[in-house]
Amino acid sequence: MRKQFPIRLCFAMTINKAQGQTIPYVGIYLPEPVFSHGQLYVALSRGVSRCNTKVLVKPNENSKGDGVYTANVVYKEEERRPSARPSSPANPSSPAEPTTPANPLQPTTPRQSEVATSQMDANVISDIVQNENFYTISQVAVVSNAITNDNEADANEVLEEDGIGEEDDEDAFDNNFQVPSTFTIIVETNMTTDNNWIVTQLASKNDFTQELGKDSLKDKEELIRAIKIYSIRTHKQFEVVETRPTLWTIRCKLHLQSGCKWQVRAIKRKRSGYFEITKYMGPHTCLYNNISQDHPNLDGSLIAQETKHLIKEQPSISIPALRAEIVDKLGYIPSYKKVWTEKQKAIEQVFGNWEESYSALPKFLCAVQKFNPGTIVEWLVLSSTNEEPMEFRRVFWAFAPSIKGFVHCRPVISIDGTHLYGKYKGTMMIAMGVDGNNQILPLAFAIVENESYDSWNWFLSYIKIHVVKEREGICLISDRHLGILKAVNQHGSPWLEPRGFHRYCLRYFINNFYEKFRNSELKGLAYRAGSQNQVGKFNSTMEEIGKLNPQARQWLESHPLDRWTLAHDGGRRYGLLTTNLSEIFNSVHKGARFLPITACVQLTFYRLVHYFEVRRPLGNSSRANGDAYTPHVLVKQVALMSKASAHSLRSFNREKCIFELITQRGRNVQVVNLEQKTCTCGKWEVFKYPCSHVLSACATLSLNSWQYVDKCYSIVKYCDTWASKFSPLPHEAYWPQSLFKELLPNFELLRNKKGRPRSTRLRNGMDIKEGRKANLCGICKQSGHNRKKCQSKPRYSYQEILSAHIHGHGDGLLCLRSLDSPLGTVFMIFQVLF
Repeated sequence: MRKQFPIRLCFAMTINKAQGQTIPYVGIYLPEPVFSHGQLYVALSRGVSRCNTKVLVKPNENSKGDGVYTANVVYKEEERRPSARPSSPANPSSPAEPTTPANPLQPTTPRQSEVATSQMDANVISDIVQNENFYTISQVAVVSNAITNDNEADANEVLEEDGIGEEDDEDAFDNNFQVPSTFTIIVETNMTTDNNWIVTQLASKNDFTQELGKDSLKDKEELIRAIKIYSIRTHKQFEVVETRPTLWTIRCKLHLQSGCKWQVRAIKRKRSGYFEITKYMGPHTCLYNNISQDHPNLDGSLIAQETKHLIKEQPSISIPALRAEIVDKLGYIPSYKKVWTEKQKAIEQVFGNWEESYSALPKFLCAVQKFNPGTIVEWLVLSSTNEEPMEFRRVFWAFAPSIKGFVHCRPVISIDGTHLYGKYKGTMMIAMGVDGNNQILPLAFAIVENESYDSWNWFLSYIKIHVVKEREGICLISDRHLGILKAVNQHGSPWLEPRGFHRYCLRYFINNFYEKFRNSELKGLAYRAGSQNQVGKFNSTMEEIGKLNPQARQWLESHPLDRWTLAHDGGRRYGLLTTNLSEIFNSVHKGARFLPITACVQLTFYRLVHYFEVRRPLGNSSRANGDAYTPHVLVKQVALMSKASAHSLRSFNREKCIFELITQRGRNVQVVNLEQKTCTCGKWEVFKYPCSHVLSACATLSLNSWQYVDKCYSIVKYCDTWASKFSPLPHEAYWPQSLFKELLPNFELLRNKKGRPRSTRLRNGMDIKEGRKANLCGICKQSGHNRKKCQSKPRYSYQEILSAHIHGHGDGLLCLRSLDSPLGTVFMIFQVLF
């Protein structure tokens, strides 16, 4: 069990050194009384509040039943200096010595200074630290200062302190010690004995409201939040006594155990409508024994209030980040479960209720369609009768600017699905395009129940109808999900040749290969084969795979080569090997997966607004600078031009522009045919812009190489892609009527289990970092298991174990770890004891 003691490292200095300092919390340790004029006053005046000033002294001969005394040295000459009165008639030159009054309860000096002290020897503190014994209360004393010179008392100079110590102390002051003329009277007040330290202190309502930072609070929620933060920062606790819409009364949670009288009462004023504290009794006179990293008043509502702004800015913020924010603000560490639960509540507060979100979705999409003409929305709902509310099944949406911009993009679409982790299960499907500057353009979205043939076929059919339309030759890149394969390969599919082309994501394909053969070397060779530009290099790589594992080569060749290799692709991919386009947007859209459905759709809308607003000015500025092509191609061409100058060229047919080029570095021979727009290196056909060999041939013929760059890379096409503009949505009062009277969620997708939803992502080789070492068993040093499940660990019988203990063998404790018997535990205990 972890134990802590509520003491924080501080610093110490002498009273003389402390002059001029202002210290928030002051502890004055006086093992002996002060010996100089004004020293006690200097010590007591260092603090900023009487409540934060503590005094610890040793009892002396002047300590009586009515209090504890300490010396306050005041020289009469200093008080009479303005009137120049002599200090003593007998010896005017010698300073007057302090004198002790006849009756200590009736001092004869014109000044009375009364200070709170504690009956406690210094050794008791070390005993408390070692034993963690909080039963140290002896009595409580209150000191009042009366200033007779001005005939008025300053309430801020009243000090209170608890008496802590032992009843008898033989190491008290010397009996011959002379008490100064001005001394301190400790007046006894209510005495309480408990297991907690009790300090009776006086504080006004103004002091408390100053601590809160406000005299009045606009509503009850703000009042509760302020009191909670105050209690957490002062390490105190409270409980609610009475609560009504216009009244809130609380008291100390330890009032029964410690007798703490702390209490706060606040009411709502009728005129202003603000809550105002009308009654305050305090401060706390208790000390909480149970030290914990969490605080009872650090409840869910306060966590939600303190983290709401972070969740609004970044819905995908992690729980450790939220906990760190709470620790930084309040100094306590709430549990992971508490923070996760309250994050869900904060999401509902910021983005709306889950059930209400389904009803709000049709109205929002109708507003988008009205104010952004051309936006497409398709619904799939379920209803038994026309009078009953509709039940949500699927929704498809594509924004008008994206549909118009895709006409000027590369003829490539990447599709992928991502799971939703909110209150209701589901899958968001995404279709992504690529512009001439190699930037993503989200084309269409859908929220469905799961990934299946029916859902993928439904999604792809609407992409063809509303996004692709009559455009032919579109290349579709996806993973090898069974639903996608069935939807794409069915008879009459628009994604098959000659109307379209289907290609596999190379990373997913190679991951399927790795799951079957489990060989990292084969995995690397297979990826190299798929990404080769030239057929010759592809064939040589396949031969290496066949030498290592003939079955692996056979498995690769059993799949159509044009679907997973770049060399046999025919330039349909435009050099895009994977579905990273969709993965990139999934990572950006990751936070939306935890949000209600309407907030999720809204995030896609405003994300696209941001894309268009940022990228449109970039195209216009490039066009104003005179650039004819996008920066992506300009950078590539500049790098290839420097490389082309080193090639050696030989002309074979100048009329048909056929040349042979020899590279300087590798001494490779490549053939360029400008008329047919081919190069044996394969890069021109794959990427749709000239390679270094083509640039060398164009320089020989004094031809403009930019004419061989595909039009999709032109700055004109780029500007046309992002030229469309979104229109803002006005206030909801101007939105059209919803398409459905009421839309209910699909209750079959409701998550029944409480707590954090388990990730539904299928972990594969793409999630494993390259170069990461596998965990090895500590016994056999092999992977795939640990010590507990290792088959090589020694096994012992009970007789062998007993013999090992009797004869004192050193491996007795080790062999006990392999036993699943209570007897083994008994033996282990005996070894520890004996």
